[in-house]
Amino acid sequence: MYRILEKKELAMRNIWYKIEAPHVARKVQPGQFVIVRAFPNGERIPLTPVIWNREEGWIVLITFIRGKTTMRMANELKPGDSILNVAGPLGNPAEMEKFGKILAIGAYTGIVETFPIARAWHELGNDVTTLHVTFEPMVILNDMIPDYVDRHIVKPVPLDPKEDFPTNMKNVTKVLTETVREMLEKENYDLVFMVGPAGDQRAVFNVVKEFGIPMKADLHPIMVDGTGMCGACRVTVGGEVKFACIDGPEFDAYQVDWDVLIARTGYYTDMERKAMEEYMKLFEQALQGGEQ
Repeated sequence: MYRILEKKELAMRNIWYKIEAPHVARKVQPGQFVIVRAFPNGERIPLTPVIWNREEGWIVLITFIRGKTTMRMANELKPGDSILNVAGPLGNPAEMEKFGKILAIGAYTGIVETFPIARAWHELGNDVTTLHVTFEPMVILNDMIPDYVDRHIVKPVPLDPKEDFPTNMKNVTKVLTETVREMLEKENYDLVFMVGPAGDQRAVFNVVKEFGIPMKADLHPIMVDGTGMCGACRVTVGGEVKFACIDGPEFDAYQVDWDVLIARTGYYTDMERKAMEEYMKLFEQALQGGEQ
């Protein structure tokens, strides 16, 4: 059991959990992740340690509420409670080299994964610019990241209540790609790195390849066990089947089959929506005094 030392809402739908997990804190490296199972018989979800303290034995995870499990965690867990399982660290650490001038992009909650890698690159002597593009009410870590990189740029996109969510997401993609294009036209970068939804990663890659700049993408396909046993996170890279959990999660963006990745990412969307609707129905009944 892993005790929750601190919990707070950072921004709309973004929750910060400081968790006692000494075995993870001792060994985790930037780019690695953990598999969390918060409840008995619950879903296993991959999350990225954002910061950690090896001596005190804690890690910080940030969840974006997008499905039943993250909603349950937000509604039902409080400081002092425990998370059932935290397995890890898993995956390969990010490649740590003197690349030169780096543009490290985090779209939406992708900035959570981008930050520890960008911080480590900066500590190695790279010139690191981080770019966070998301909806205006979901900007996070803006008070922390500037202390650990050379430049931190935030592009908040207003949520238009007159438009549906897919249209609002297209607005984020538009700001993201336009900003990346402007930055690449003004300055010479040696490497672009990105974490975010696969569709946005592909859109940014399409801009980056016009400039011929190397690009790494931290991929987030559907994942279950995080050890290469289930095969759920398989991706096609360089014409070969890879598993994001044991071969990644970082890959050469030029080698990724983006069409396959995007198609697989949306495979369970209808079931995820149904699970969320059923949970919210039970939760609302519980709030009104019924059984949860």
